[in-house]
Amino acid sequence: MRKNKVDDESIKGMLKDEYSRCLELREQVLRSIDSYPRGRLIAKKVKAKGRVYEYHHLQWREGDKVVSRHVPDKDIPDIQKKIEQREAYRSNCLKLEKRLLYLAPILGEEKPSKKRCNLLSSDPQKTGNQGFLQ
Repeated sequence: MRKNKVDDESIKGMLKDEYSRCLELREQVLRSIDSYPRGRLIAKKVKAKGRVYEYHHLQWREGDKVVSRHVPDKDIPDIQKKIEQREAYRSNCLKLEKRLLYLAPILGEEKPSKKRCNLLSSDPQKTGNQGFLQ
């Protein structure tokens, strides 16, 4: 049984509010993500003169290339924490995109791009990688 038009309009209004809230949150999350380093912290071992040395690199992909930058030992905990925070933001962004993809057809809105949260920016300046490594 169909409810009256007023109820349908009030529900549609709530859904529109939720859709616009999700759009705003996603944009805020994407702006926040740009301040964190991309990639993974990789430990490499080198054998030299009978000793094994371990050093760390931050590694990320730029197009088809894998870029690697040395990370000083004193910066490792800070960078690891920031990488974890970036992943948490990325997870939240993916949840928001999933919600937006669900709400868009209900409201007759254009579906938002799914690739926004994959965060495949090739500009290291924009993603903050250079600031952590120099």
